[in-house]
Amino acid sequence: MGNKVFAVLLDTVSIQRYIFSTNNLKENIGASYLVEDIYNSHLKKVITEMFSLTNDDYYEAWEKQPYKIAILEDSSIFEIGYIGGGNALLFFKEENKAREFIKKWTMRLLIYCPGLIPACAIGEIEFNNKFKESINNLFKTLAKNKMSFVPQTIIRRHGITAECSRTGYSREIWCDKLPSDEQNYISSVSNAKIFAAEKADKKMEKILEELNLSHKYTFTNQLDKLGQRKGEESHIAIVHIDGNDTGSRVKSQNDLVSLRKFSKTLKEATYNAFKAMLTAIDKNVDNIKNEGINLENQGGKTILPLRPIIIGGDDITFVSEGRLGIWLAKIFLEEFQKQSVSDGKPISASAGVAITKTKYPFYRGYQLSEELTRSAKDRRKMKGDNGSWIDFHIVYGGFSGDLEDIRETHYKAPSVKSLVLRPYKIEDFNELLKGVKKLKESFPRSKIMKLREVLYREGAEYKLFMEELKVRGLKLPAYKNFNGNELVQNMETPYFDMIELTEFYPEFALEGGGH
Repeated sequence: MGNKVFAVLLDTVSIQRYIFSTNNLKENIGASYLVEDIYNSHLKKVITEMFSLTNDDYYEAWEKQPYKIAILEDSSIFEIGYIGGGNALLFFKEENKAREFIKKWTMRLLIYCPGLIPACAIGEIEFNNKFKESINNLFKTLAKNKMSFVPQTIIRRHGITAECSRTGYSREIWCDKLPSDEQNYISSVSNAKIFAAEKADKKMEKILEELNLSHKYTFTNQLDKLGQRKGEESHIAIVHIDGNDTGSRVKSQNDLVSLRKFSKTLKEATYNAFKAMLTAIDKNVDNIKNEGINLENQGGKTILPLRPIIIGGDDITFVSEGRLGIWLAKIFLEEFQKQSVSDGKPISASAGVAITKTKYPFYRGYQLSEELTRSAKDRRKMKGDNGSWIDFHIVYGGFSGDLEDIRETHYKAPSVKSLVLRPYKIEDFNELLKGVKKLKESFPRSKIMKLREVLYREGAEYKLFMEELKVRGLKLPAYKNFNGNELVQNMETPYFDMIELTEFYPEFALEGGGH
């Protein structure tokens, strides 16, 4: 190729803070849609105007014809490399056009996506045996740019303006998308998120249509309509799931065709796993109701007990009724690792499930779910394992600090290193569930609570408790090297985890059921 090709790599900064900065689920959903849409309608608008295009066939060409690299043709001046995993890679024949795009695209985001912080990198790209090297250099430049400069993307406050109660920014826009008793002036940031939530709802509706479920179910954008019973203590589960080793897999692709195919098939794997969760809910809807979960109706349709917030290239964040979160996360992990991607290697993911009171600060709950995901990834790495892992935590009142501090402070006992064995490899977790099932079937609730209490005590209390069980003809469930004759082995115990799962795992789904 005689002419140079210039690549633009796009990303965003502090996405989680942008999406989860409010307890309002509708704004969370709208913010997530805005993040995704920066590579859709806003990118299309800028490119169409820059090159006077009459259609947007170019937008899906990289997926439909991954083997065709149009930018190598003399007549082509622009091409999409790929879009996925929170990034977009664009190619330009002329460097000045690449820079013009960045200027116009970021200017547009200032207007339509206030508060969202974009990041960009530009550099020459090679399509020969140096493709991988040039892509990796581009990612390094992007990382450097993200750390060195954070642009101002929100209109500065003035002393004479009122403060938006949702964001703390200036109240600038009257919002009529809110319930009549909440309508008021709000910040441009909140307004953009609320406006985008309706578009996100339509996108979710299409997924239900693909599964032929749109006539039966709908999604909610209210946290208190996920199946909780009014007047009772209620919980939600905030679930964050992220693919394992995805970044290194992307950077290891040797050429553009491989990169495109990997990005496309990874995205499909994520959506297939998400659809499997919806199918599982439909299959078990009566069982879910029998668990005491209150599935409300809206417009003649049943409100699903989960709501996705982010569905990305290899990650997903959703919120569900508290008792269903761990079960749904397990389904996603098992279905995700069944999927095939273009490089032929197995895929896996790690999940973090934070179970909180419905009124608990949502951003803090999300942060905890991210910490739990990192915990699962760290344990996986420490074990040198290639599978999927899961960690979970139930938030009780009065516990503060990060996950490590909480477990160090509140999950200790004289005779154990930690009361929790989690995180678990998903296959081990399935074995643990068999123990949960046996515990629920053979132990009265009072004895389960006594077991929990005893675990916090000295080793001598353990022996007395085990003798009491023997007299009553009870035996603890087995789990791996635990045969049920001892509470603790090598200063470890699986029984605290089992106890918590008796409260926050649906009974119909124990021992592999409900899937």
